[in-house]
Order: sequence, then structure tokens, then C-alpha cells
Amino acid sequence: MIVEDKIYESVREEFQERGAYFVTAEEREKLGKTIIINGKLNVAIVGQPVSKIAEIAGIKIPEGTKVLIGEIEKVGYEEPFSYEKLSPILGMYRGHNFEEAVETAYQLVEFAGRGHTAALYTDPDNHEHIEYFENKIRVARVLINIPTSVGAIGDLYNFRLDPSLTLGCGSWGGNSIAGNVNINHLLNIKTVSERRENMLWFRVPPKVYFKYGCLPVALKDLTGKKRAFIVTDKPLYDLGITEEMEQVLEDIDIKYDIFYDVEPDPTLGTINQGLALMNSFHPDVIIAIGGGSPMDAAKIMWLMSEHPEIEFEGLAMRFMDIRKRVYDLPPLGEKAMMVAIPTTSGTGSEVTPFAVVTDKSTGIKYPLADYALTPNMAIVYPKLVMNMPKSLTPFGGIDALTHALESYVSVFASGFTNGLALKAIGLLFEYLPSAYKNGVGDTKAREKVHYAATIAGIAFSNAFLGICHSLAHKLGSTFHVPHGLANALMISHVIRYNSTDAPFKQAIFPQYKFPNAKFRYAQIADYLHLGGDSEDEKVEKLIEAVENLKREVDIPATIKDVLGEKDQQFYESLEVLSEQAFDDQCTGANPRYPLMNDLKDLYILAYAGKDKNVELNGSQKTELIKV
Repeated sequence: MIVEDKIYESVREEFQERGAYFVTAEEREKLGKTIIINGKLNVAIVGQPVSKIAEIAGIKIPEGTKVLIGEIEKVGYEEPFSYEKLSPILGMYRGHNFEEAVETAYQLVEFAGRGHTAALYTDPDNHEHIEYFENKIRVARVLINIPTSVGAIGDLYNFRLDPSLTLGCGSWGGNSIAGNVNINHLLNIKTVSERRENMLWFRVPPKVYFKYGCLPVALKDLTGKKRAFIVTDKPLYDLGITEEMEQVLEDIDIKYDIFYDVEPDPTLGTINQGLALMNSFHPDVIIAIGGGSPMDAAKIMWLMSEHPEIEFEGLAMRFMDIRKRVYDLPPLGEKAMMVAIPTTSGTGSEVTPFAVVTDKSTGIKYPLADYALTPNMAIVYPKLVMNMPKSLTPFGGIDALTHALESYVSVFASGFTNGLALKAIGLLFEYLPSAYKNGVGDTKAREKVHYAATIAGIAFSNAFLGICHSLAHKLGSTFHVPHGLANALMISHVIRYNSTDAPFKQAIFPQYKFPNAKFRYAQIADYLHLGGDSEDEKVEKLIEAVENLKREVDIPATIKDVLGEKDQQFYESLEVLSEQAFDDQCTGANPRYPLMNDLKDLYILAYAGKDKNVELNGSQKTELIKV
């Protein structure tokens, strides 16, 4: 026990009056050697009366003594009185103030009683001290003004502890439970559970507008709104991309402000800058216009404006089932609705529940996933991509293709997403080469690729992605490789890696009865009329078609071609890259659950650009296609 200095002497006198005997220094030394022998509690004193213990220790005590008390200062192995003694022996400490007394109590519990029981005797109205004590001491039972010898047993002096003679100390004390063991813990309860799975869903923005001429019609749906906050980037603003939209807003009497400082891979600093402007403007509608970066930035500003308490680390955590996450995001839209207008054809962010933000101070990219981030309206306006720079077309197009390929074989793929994924794949193989080569000279191709990106976005919003995106996220953030290009460098190797009927590890929570990625890749090949007799041949035909498409749009063949002479830097980064890719949110939906060594091998294959046999999961050899 620990007694605060200002009442120490009065407490000591009370103990003496009630039959306690305070041992002398010499007697304390003898008693200490009796309590602990060879580092362990002496079983001969357990449960014995003080007369018997005094006889064993060789000390004389007054007749009628009920308890022996030693006044001590130290806590630890060198002080026998600081152990649990299971006998009528107490150690008594002096605390110069309340905080010091609680600190000593904390040390005693950590040394010899973690998880068990602690008591505080104080004025019941002294809530500040009670709260301080209960938060500081790591025990399963905190008793306030209750006798500890019987109070912790439960139902005596309190109504919150179950009656029990076995008190669990939880993981603090190495026990399996932290409460009082009661009859429920002694019953053998059998649970029979039949397979029941949560429903899947198909979630898209409530409104998706497309075709030429859709922008003014869609924006007029905002009639009644008062203030619009527009998020874009400087090049688009300078090109006058927002002018048509501004005119429509003026026509329907909506005031607007524009934040155009979003950079590629938006950072928290930029988002906070835009957020400050947004909060001072008080919009009731947010309009993101641009590529993935302005749309991601706007989503995160939207989130932080309505829920500034949100922690990105929580939203970035992996999950098996997005409906059963340990970190929930409250619904958005109380202050403003979100409208997304893509000016590039690739990310599909206008219809997805995803966003990515980079913390420049740590270099950490936070991929955020929650259906609350899905925009309320998407406007897929082909006119905005007609003059899109040629260099953006292939990266965005292959990014969209990767979205469709991965969503088709994902563990969450369903009959509601399969058709969309196949349609996007077909459109991209048919129209991406001409959209790249001819640009505005082939308006149909540009339009079809633009739609394909949104269609693929709807597919992967509901089926999710896989390790190609996991690998690409980390490759891109580490070596500043554009996201679409990073996906293009990895996708063929991932297709071959996933194409097995007998993976070493099973995917978590799959929506199919047995691994079928190879079969599904073969279905894609059939949809594209690529030929091949067996599933293996069809997979190879698909990889060949992907590589041919990449060549048609002038995408480099290997990571080395992109990075140049950075062999040492790349290989030194492999361990960290692989570990981060494994922890990426996209990994869990991949049809083949990877080991970190598998991910490392895939990076090496994509970097080397030549035939290289690598053992993957100890189950098969994978050979890199010549590109």
C-alpha cells in the first residue's frame, strides 16, 4: 500500500490501533528472507496466520497481531515486501504527493501484479484523482473505497463485478480473460454456423452524364445551389478548361471560387492550402475538374472539410471486407456535394471511392478507400479530352486497361462487374492506338477511350484491383514513375503470375469456389478473339496482345528503360518496395495471395527485360516474356 505523506502518520496510528504490527528494520530483514527464498515466494507462509509466519522468521510479535507491516521504499527484486505475498504481510510506502504515490502504485503493479486489482481510497467526489488513478494503473479491476480482499471477488460492496474466486488478469497478466471467471466461462457452449455471406453491392455515383453536350445539362442539375468551389490544376486553368463551366454556373446564379494549385500526386500541404480557401468560401457544391490529381485532391478536401478529425492512417489500413473495417468513415455531403469532371482518360476517379494523398514530410502515400468518397455526380464530357496531350494518352489508357483486367479476375468480381470490365477492355484494345496516334483527328477513338476509362472505373470500384496496382503504387512513389506507366511495366508479369490453378496460398474471402484466374484470363482472350486452344495458350495470347498494344502506343518495355542507370538504387530498394506493396490495400483482392518474395521477383522480372526463371511460392517457375 502507498500512503500520501500528509496522512501517513495518522494512517500508521490507525493500523497500530487495529492490530497491525510494524516490524523493526532488523525484523524486516528477517521477514524479507522468509518471504522470498531463491527468488520465489516461500510456500510455507501462504495463507498462514501471523503467529506462524513470525515463528518461521524468528521474530517476536505482540499477542493478537493481525497483520505484519514493513515500511519500505524500493520496488523490485531486491525488496521482498514488493512481491505478492499471499499472506497477512504488507509493505507500506510513503508518497510525498498524490502523483508520486500513484507512480509507486504503477511500479508495484508492473513488477508483481499487472492485470490484477488495484484500489484507491479517497473522497468519492475527488473525480480528478479517481480518473487519474484508473487511467494510469494497468489492472482489470480498479476498486474505489472498497476492501480489496473481498471486494474484487464481486457482488460484495459493488454490483459491477461477477461473484468469483478466480480473477482474470487479461493479456497484461498473461491470462486469456480480464474479468471475473463466472458460470458462463465454465459452460461448454457449442455454436453451429452455416455459411452465410454478406451481400455484395454495385455502387456508382447517383448521376453519371456522358456524350457531347452533357456538361451544361448536367451542371443545370445544380440549380438551387449557391456556392461552388472548383478544384483544378494550373495548366488546365491557363488553357481555359473551366470557362464553359464558369459560364453555366453564372447562368444559374451560382457563385464560385477556383483553387488551381493542385500538383501531380497532390500533397497534404497543397490540400491544406485548398482546404483553407474552401472553408472560408463555405461552398455547398465542390467541382473537381482535371485528371486524377485534382479529383483526388478535391475528394480529400471534401473529406477534411466535413470530418477534420479523420486520420489517414486509419483509412489507409488494409481490409478483407470493406463493409467490416475497423476504421469507419462517416457519410459525406452534409456541407457540400461532390461533382467530378475528368479531363484525362485513365483514372476513373470520377466514379470511384478511392483517392491518394502524399505526405511530403514523410514521403508516405496514403491510398484511401471508402464509398463515402464516391462523387455525387460524374460528368464524362468527351470534348475535354480532344486536345489532351499525346503523351498522357498511353499512360491513362493502359491504366484503364489494368483497372479492367484486374477487376475481372479480382476475388470480388461479380456478374455486375464482369460485363463492364470486358466492355472496357474491348474498347481500349480497339480504340487506344488510334486515340494515341491520331488524337483529335479521330474524335471517335478519343471519345471511346474516355468512356472506357469511366466504365473500367465503375468495374473496379465494385470489384477492386490487385497486385499490379500494389506494385505500381510503390514503384511510382519511390522512383517518380507516372502511375499509368508503372502499371504498364508490371501488368504482363502479374497476368502470368496470377494464371495458376494451384496457388501456394489461397486468396482471402474469394467469391468463387476454387482459384479460377487462369480461366478468367482465358475468357478475356476469347472475348478479344485472340485464339489459342488451351487456357495456358490463351493466357499467353493475352499477354502477347497486351505487349503489342503497349508497343503501339510507345510504352517502354522495362523498368530499366524508364529509370536508366539506377541498377544499384533499384535493387537496394527491393525489400522496402516489396514490403510496402504487400501492405497495399489492393493486394487483398488479388486472385493469388502473394508472398513478399513473389512481389520482389515480379519487380526483378519487370526490371530485367530478359528471360529469367524465378521460383514463385515454391510451386512453379514463371518465365518473363520477351519484350
